[in-house]
Parts: sequence; C-alpha cells; structure tokens
Amino acid sequence: MKNTFILIVSLLFSLTIDAQVTYQIQELGSNEPIPFVKVIPDVGEPFLSDLDGYITLDATNEFVTLKYPHFEDTTILLMNVVGTVLYMKYGEQDVEEVVVVAGDNPAHRIMRQVIDRRKINHPLKNDAFTYKSYSKFKFDLNPDGLAAIPDSTTDSNLIDLRNTFSKQHLFMMESTSKRTFAPPYRDKEEILAYKVSGISDPMFSTFANSFQSFSFYENQFDLLGKQYVNPIARGGISRYLFILQDTTVVNNDTTFTIFYRPRLGKSFRGMTGHLYINTNGYAIEKVIAAPYDDSTGTTLKIIQEYSFVNDEKWFPSKLTTEIDLRSLALDTDIKSAYVIGRGSSYIEEVEINPEIDTKGLNDNIVVETSADAGELSEDEWERYRKYSITDKENETYRFVDSLGEALNFDRFLAVFKILAEGKIPLGKYINLDLQRSISFRNYEGYRLGAGLETSQRLMKNIQFGGYFGWGTRDKEWKYGGHATFHLNKKRGIRLDLRYQQDLLERGGTSFHENFPLLSNDLYRQFFISQMDRQRLGEMVFSWDLKSNIELKLIGNYQRLWFTQDYQYAKLPVNELDIAESGIELTWNILEKSMLIGDRKVSLGKRYPQIRVKAVRGWKGIAESDIDYWRLNAEVSHTTRIGTIGKLQWKIGASKVVGDVPLTLTHNGNGTRQFWNISVPNSFETMLAGSFYTTEQANIFTRFMFRPIRTKAKWNEPRFGLHHAIGFGNFTNREDHQWTFETMDKGFYEAGIILEGILTQNATSIGLGGFYRYGYYSNADWKKNIVPKIVVSFVLN
Repeated sequence: MKNTFILIVSLLFSLTIDAQVTYQIQELGSNEPIPFVKVIPDVGEPFLSDLDGYITLDATNEFVTLKYPHFEDTTILLMNVVGTVLYMKYGEQDVEEVVVVAGDNPAHRIMRQVIDRRKINHPLKNDAFTYKSYSKFKFDLNPDGLAAIPDSTTDSNLIDLRNTFSKQHLFMMESTSKRTFAPPYRDKEEILAYKVSGISDPMFSTFANSFQSFSFYENQFDLLGKQYVNPIARGGISRYLFILQDTTVVNNDTTFTIFYRPRLGKSFRGMTGHLYINTNGYAIEKVIAAPYDDSTGTTLKIIQEYSFVNDEKWFPSKLTTEIDLRSLALDTDIKSAYVIGRGSSYIEEVEINPEIDTKGLNDNIVVETSADAGELSEDEWERYRKYSITDKENETYRFVDSLGEALNFDRFLAVFKILAEGKIPLGKYINLDLQRSISFRNYEGYRLGAGLETSQRLMKNIQFGGYFGWGTRDKEWKYGGHATFHLNKKRGIRLDLRYQQDLLERGGTSFHENFPLLSNDLYRQFFISQMDRQRLGEMVFSWDLKSNIELKLIGNYQRLWFTQDYQYAKLPVNELDIAESGIELTWNILEKSMLIGDRKVSLGKRYPQIRVKAVRGWKGIAESDIDYWRLNAEVSHTTRIGTIGKLQWKIGASKVVGDVPLTLTHNGNGTRQFWNISVPNSFETMLAGSFYTTEQANIFTRFMFRPIRTKAKWNEPRFGLHHAIGFGNFTNREDHQWTFETMDKGFYEAGIILEGILTQNATSIGLGGFYRYGYYSNADWKKNIVPKIVVSFVLN
C-alpha cells in the first residue's frame, strides 16, 4: 500500500511538472489572432507564436512578456488570465526612413545573406518534393461591422444581418490536394477533393491557391493576379528600406524580425510587411506582405510560414491570405459592414527528394481536378480536414447549398463560361455568337448579322452552328455553317467542319484561333481594305500532342472570285478553284495549364510561342487550277525585363513556292490610319494592302517602361518605344494587274508611346506617334508621321 501511494504521488507530481497550457494571442477589440509575436516567458527561452497566434507555455510559468511591431509591449500575470486568450493592444507607430551615419545598416548585412542564398533556399529549385495540402477559405461580414450594430437597434434589416452572420459565414470552400515536383519544371498538383458552398462546378476547386505565389523567393511575387517586386530579389537593398526591429534566440539559431517597404522616391509596384529570417541558412522562416500604398480599395495581406523539413530544407508549411473587399460594402448605415475573406493552406507530409515516377509529369498540366473530386461524403472529408468544421461552418454549407439549389448558382456559372467564349445563351440550348453580330473592315464597312450555335446542354460533345451577315459598304450577303465534334476534350481531340460563302483577305495569313477578344488580330481586321470573295468547304482535325502543343490537320476546297478589278494574267477569267491540304502547329514553350473538369486554363506564357503553318495547293483535284506551297512561321513573346518594363516582340517569315494570284501571296501587314487604334506587331505607318511579297521576313518590337505612379486613380502613365523592320521580294510581278510596292529595299519605322493617360480598371488609353524612315519614306517628313490611339488591357 505504501509503495502504491508513493507511486501515485510521484505520478501526479510528474504530470504537474510536465503540464502545458496553450494560449492564443489576439488583438484587443477585434479578437483577430496575431501571428509571430515574440514571447518571453519568465522561465525558458524566447520564441515566436505560430501563424494563428498560438503559444504553449509550461504550467510553471508565472508571467510572460509579449512583443510585436505596432503593438504595445505587454506583460501578463498568467494566474489572472481567464480562459486561454492573451490580448495585446494596438499602438500606432510610424516607421520613418533611417539614415545610418556611421557603419552599415545591420538589416542590410542580413538581407545580403538572404538575397545571396535565395536560389539555394527556393523550394522550386534544386530539390524534388511531394506533399499533401488542405485549404479552407471563408468570406464573411467584417466583425467590426457586426459589432457596430447597436444592441438597442430596432431596424429589422440590421437585426436580421446580425442574427444571420452570428450563425453562418457568407460563403466558404475547402479543397485538398497532393503535389509532386521534379526540378527544373516537372510539376503536378491533383485536386483530390473540393467542396464549395452552393456550387458543384469545379471552377472554384483551385480558388484558395490563386491569391499568392507558392513561395516568397520569386523575383516577382504574385498577389491577387498582380506582380510585385520582391524585396529579396537582386537589387532589393537599393529599392527597399529594411529596418531590424527584433532578435529572438531559440536554441542555437537566431530569428531576425525585419520591417520592409519601398524607399521614398522609388516608383515601382512594391510591398510592405515583415520578414522573419533564421540564421540557419539565412532562410525565410515567416513573412508578412501587403501591397504598399495601394489605392484600389481592396486590402490584401498574405502570411507564409516555413518549417525546416527533415533538418535539411526550409519549406512552406502554411500559406494564409486575408482580403478586405471594402468595395463590397452592404447598403447600410454601418460603414464597416463590408465583406472580408480569410483562408489558409496547410502543407503536410512533405518529402524532400523522394523517388518520383516522372511519367505522369510530362504533359504540362500542373493542376488537375479529379473527376470525382466534388463527390466526397462528409465522413470521407473528415480524413482530409486539418480541423473538424464548426457548427457555424456546417450551417454555412446547409444554408448556402439550399440557396444555391433554389437559385441555380451552377447555371449562373455556366452562363459566365459561355460569355467568356464570346457568346450569349438564348435559353438552354442555343447560344448567340457575339463575333457575328457586328464587326468592321474597311473593305466591307460594318457587317451586321447574327450567329447561332447549339449549347452543350443540348449535346455535350457536338455543336452545330450557322451565321449570316451583310456589309454596309460592299452591299454583299455572307453566310455559313459549321459543326464541331469533340472526340476527347481532355486531349483536345476534335473535328471541325465548315462551309461558308464569305470574304478572304488578299494576301492574308490566318491561324485558327478561339474568340480573340484581346488578340491583336481582332483590331487588325479594322484596317483590311482588299478582299476577294470566297466559297469554302473545310475540315480541320485538332489534337493536343501535349497541353502546350496543338496540331491541326487541314483539308479544304475553295472557289475564289477576284474583286476591285484585280486581274491575274495566267487565268482567263477572274475566278479560281483551289484544293488545299495543310498542317498547323502551335507550341507554347513550357506553358503550364490547369485542367478543371474538361476545361483547360492557361497559367500564362513565360516563354516564346512558336506557330508554323504549311499549306499545299493541289492542281487537278476536282477542278482545282494551280499547284503551290504556302509557308508561314512566327515566334512571339512578351516578357518582363527586371523591374524596368515589359518587352513584346514578334519575328515572322513567309514564303510562296509556285505562281499564284495576289490573294495567295503575303501582304505587308500594314495598319496606317490617322487617329485609329494602334496594333502591336504590325506596321503602323504602312497602308493596308499597299505592299505584297512572295517571300518576306519582319521583326516587330515594343518596349513599355514601368508605370509612373501618380496619386490619381484614373492616371498611370507609362512610356514606350516601338520599332519594326521588314524585308521581302516579289517574283513574276508582271502577271498582276494591280498597283503595289514590295519590301526589297527594307521597310523601317519607329514610334513613341504614352500609355495610361486614362485608366479605368484594367483598361488603359493613351497616345502614340509613329514615323516611317528609310527608302519607302516620304520626302515631306510630316507625311511620315502617323498619330494613333493606344488602347491596352493591363491584366497584372
């Protein structure tokens, strides 16, 4: 009995000694958790709170001191704490530019180490890895807005507002995924499951990952689709102000807390926040970042936390996004009643340099949503969740799901997808093609008409359509029909058939493209002044060899009628039958895409695009009249040049083998017209249809410097330079009864551009002046100048 008593007392004593208490540090008033607080216990080493403000203290601790930038230093006697929350009071502080009179700024010494080791510590460099992640994102009404509703209010709307958002969130979503990466670029993330309140469409399955870059080591860091200059990029010390604010020693490592923001007088898109640098490899342990001096009305902050995995590499462990949508304020007298979003991605089961089968990593699809990812049961979800969902979250799913079913949210998303393709749904089964409603070319004037096609709700993998139109200047009717058979949407295998009685640009070269709302070719169409009539029957077989390589096999039969009194000496009449077969290849080098359901979404083109088209004309098939080859190739790219600006360039070449009428040669791609729209990758000072060649090469370049930041929301000017060169020649010119020039002497032009004189959302309007010089310039220098309006869409 005595031994038993001693054993029980010893056990209770050991449990008391080893007992620990977990607290969360929150801001007094808002109850928001405060991450990365420096915690100084009376017994033990200092340490930092985690991303959610949690700390664990021994039961033997009597008091603790808390320190955090912009908050009052707080010492708390733990025996007086009721519950498990420790509060800190916000105290506004200004961080001014620091001038170091003698010696080096201590933060610079640390940041030089961080910048020098940036590539070594970069998670997407050097090492392969796998991990699993769980993400949750919630939209809600700002808690300050709810707290501002008086308890004594009799306004029924405010009472309903308070009651509703005390029981549920506005909207929420969850997803879980697994990712495999093998350097330098093989990458695949599979969305295993997703759940979105009110919506079953997989469009939102990748939503949580779309707010920020995966790690803070890229030169340009992505925040909500916009690119910001990273403070740890090369040259960061000259662009950013760094201030060492705190030092925390844990075991043998030291964590430096460094405040950063753009230096005064610097004009670039920058960020501000705190870097937590660990002396173990001078790697980022934690980072807080937000846009600096942002006037968009949307407040965004990201937080990233890194863990030292397997004692070998720092790797992201938690990514958090906080967004305040002040523009989405509710129509109430409570000014703070606006929508906020909060979400985190938890990264677990990280393995560095595991054995990886790279066979499934070669298709350039880097994110793919599983076919059954939206069908998991609640019991299955519990296996993936980091934490069990709360009653409030359960109520959000219940209420918003029932609302989504009643209002058919998925139908609204389907309509949005159709609109993105340039179509408007007319009921369930028919879509109106906006491209066919109204258009303009100099040759035919305004074309008024309509185009209709069947929707996927009628037949998922087959579409039929037709169109008609009438030109106000050429007074001609055009019409046609088409059918598309999707044989395998995931692999992009489809068959397109079409018949049309329409027009063909004389000397034009067209690649088969989707709806070109933001394409240069759409605006180039305005200037086309020479066209021939065409009757066409065509079949096109398309296949995505990889997600970034598209192959098209083409076969067609055409009858052409020459217009505008053009005559070709080798034909007795002004009409021609041709039979063609061809191949077209588009290669977006190393382009990454997402596959959401059966819909492919590009993640942007970081490397050049190559397009090649070869067409063979066959004499003797049916009534076809001529043999020829028509070859086209172009390489184009838009790339950032550090923090200086953006370079857009295109190199093109074309050649015709055989004697052909002017329709089958190549025009000079001119778009000259005073005070009309500037068209990149064209000759801005060349009249459309004034130059033709049977072989040519050209180079178009346009460099836009970074924007000049102004205080006006409607103005963000940026200067640019344009230059274009073209060479070409023409064989058998005597066979063509038409007046035109060739480019055998070289065509040259240059220009100066001022974009962003007026800006609204993503649209920018400016001015440009272009000048033709060289052999084809006019003796009167004033006639070489072409003023234009520059319209652009700034998407990041």
